[in-house]
Amino acid sequence: MHCASPQPPGSHTYLHELLDGSEIHLPVVELPERNPELVARLEKIKAKLANEEYKRITQNVTSQSGQKGTLADFGRQVRPLKTIIITVFNFLVTVAASFACTYIGTQYVFTEAAARVLSSVIVASLVGLAELYVLVRTMEGQLGEL
Repeated sequence: MHCASPQPPGSHTYLHELLDGSEIHLPVVELPERNPELVARLEKIKAKLANEEYKRITQNVTSQSGQKGTLADFGRQVRPLKTIIITVFNFLVTVAASFACTYIGTQYVFTEAAARVLSSVIVASLVGLAELYVLVRTMEGQLGEL
C-alpha cells in the first residue's frame, strides 16, 4: 500500500482511510465436469428412493373396483360390534328381570311398596355385579386368545 503523505508523529491512521480506493480481486472458481456414470447412478438412486416413498405412502390405499368380497370384510368388521351389543342387551335384560322377579316375589313378604322397591334394587344390584364379574372374566379370556 502506498501512503499519499507521510504521517507526522502522534497522528492516527484509520482503517477506512487505508481501504479507500482499494479493490478485492477474487479468483474465478472452475467447477469440474460431472462424471456421467456418477450422474446416472445418482439419478437411479433418486428414482429408487422416490419409488420406495410412493409405495410407503400408498400401501394403505386400495381400489374398491379391484377388490372382491368387500361384504365379507364388512361382516368380519361388524361381528365384534354385534357381540358387544348382544352382551349389553343381555346384561340389561338380566338386571331388569331380577328386579321384576324380586318386586313381584316380595309382595307377600313386604306390604309397603318402599320395602319391595328397596329389596328389588338390592337384588338387581347383586345380580348386575355378578353379571359384570362373569363378563370381565370372559372378556379377559378372549383378550388372552388374541
